[in-house]
Amino acid sequence: MVKSLLEESTVTKRFLFPRKKHLDNPFFIKTKNDRLSCYRQFSHIDKKMLIVFHGSNEIVNDYIDVFAKKIDKMGYNLLVAEYRGYSYSSGFANLVNILDDIYYIIKDCGVAEEDIVVFGRSIGTIYAMHAIKLFPKIKGIIIESGIADFYDRIIKRLSPEDIETTEEQLKEEINKYFDIEKTIKSYKGSSLFMHTIDDRIIGVEHSKKLHEWANEPKTISLYAEGGHCDIQDMNQEMYFHDIKKLIDSLE
Repeated sequence: MVKSLLEESTVTKRFLFPRKKHLDNPFFIKTKNDRLSCYRQFSHIDKKMLIVFHGSNEIVNDYIDVFAKKIDKMGYNLLVAEYRGYSYSSGFANLVNILDDIYYIIKDCGVAEEDIVVFGRSIGTIYAMHAIKLFPKIKGIIIESGIADFYDRIIKRLSPEDIETTEEQLKEEINKYFDIEKTIKSYKGSSLFMHTIDDRIIGVEHSKKLHEWANEPKTISLYAEGGHCDIQDMNQEMYFHDIKKLIDSLE
């Protein structure tokens, strides 16, 4: 039995796209009922760790070749978190039950709460936000191609009628689990919001709104090149410069 409208199979199929792929030496994190096949680089003692929550059609492997090497070169540690049912992780994910795993990911990453910066890309926004809600001493949050209004994202892929509910009930359910505005307004750490101006999937107005809500110190970086899926490739130099600048400021 589902506990939320957002756990309905129709919602899951339209928002989560798990892929299975081999990962050499995964860093397994054990949750209440599952094992998450994460990736960890941990070679910089007493330095910050960046914890990544990736997009809905991505997996850990997508971050190993370029992203992980760049973070290592900066002199920081990295954990790319995996979702249930993705890569070698057990279980089956939906938008809501992934929230239950965030506690275990943060607690078992290998560093103290104060030495963590979380990173959320696209739908990973809602899980990075949940991390700072659970662990407010996390030093920084980086949101890339992020979401400010989750209702806006939902109705682009389904209508309330698709899951036999009303607009009012759907909004109430989203606010219950994913009140992004409330979370970022209450967060006291540093924040960075990165977006391309021409993102056709999640419009740049989302990051502008997140930046407006956030407390100081905060930064917004808007890139002229690329879109939702190639923001990193098209803006690589500035993209990693901005990430490094945020983490460096916390040392």
